[in-house]
Amino acid sequence: MRDEVRTLLAACGQVMSIGDLQALGFGPDEVRAMVRSGELVRIRRGAFVSGVVWRAAAPWERPALRARAVLRGLGPEPAVAPSHQSSLAVQAVSVHGTDDRVHLCRLDDGRSRQDDVVCVHRRVPAAFLIDTDVGPCVHAALASLQVATRFGVEAGLVSADAALRLRMATRAELEQALHVLRACPRRAAAARVVELASPLSESAGESRTRWVLLAVGLPLPEQQAEIADEHGLFVARVDFLFRRERVIVEFDGMLKYDDPTALRREKLREDRLRELGYEVVRLTWADLADPRLVERRLRGAFARARARR
Repeated sequence: MRDEVRTLLAACGQVMSIGDLQALGFGPDEVRAMVRSGELVRIRRGAFVSGVVWRAAAPWERPALRARAVLRGLGPEPAVAPSHQSSLAVQAVSVHGTDDRVHLCRLDDGRSRQDDVVCVHRRVPAAFLIDTDVGPCVHAALASLQVATRFGVEAGLVSADAALRLRMATRAELEQALHVLRACPRRAAAARVVELASPLSESAGESRTRWVLLAVGLPLPEQQAEIADEHGLFVARVDFLFRRERVIVEFDGMLKYDDPTALRREKLREDRLRELGYEVVRLTWADLADPRLVERRLRGAFARARARR
């Protein structure tokens, strides 16, 4: 990659516009050559991301890169701000179950519009815009509920839980944001997110687990519950606890098991919980894709726990 392009990309968060390239003296043929070679990835007309960074980015890192590139391509003072999952991605709030388009809201009274890459919505109240390193963005509270109205409760819950956990939103702000959506046809989905949102969900997997449990008709368990032994000594803190049924549910992202020591420690912990009379159910990302499987596993654990008693 040309040194001047590499330098500008580093200064601009690994994104650049056609105007940036023209200012460096590159013409259309040279830009097309950089795209063909993979030095740059074109997100849309006039908006680019570093090819090296794009290819190395995890799927959950790409929405922020897309949003940043589109904004850069719109010029120094675009009349739009990131909204929905694009605002959340820019603010490093978890996103799940959305589309790949960049969602923006207008800062003026212009109309909404959309294409294959960008979806522009009508303006939101100024009170729900915050300053970020890319300019104004929709507040995480409202953005989470915007996601719910467009992609469903589960998607909105993942982001709302994360926003509460990261202290980027409060329950009061979620309730205020819900009032902004009072005329939205899918307001009920947003209202359900406000009702269920919890700062105790420590990952997107835990947020999704809560939703799947509800979706199959199970009650919500305690979150981040502490387990003690017969002497009252602390044994473990678990993701979810059905206390009366004596069933523990752990969401297992599997990432920690690259360390053999961590794997052994986790096995000993689980053995101790079973010694105390608890059933332990581990759920993975694949399990969450099959809610009926989750229901069967939980109901089987309830039955085993009853038989023990």
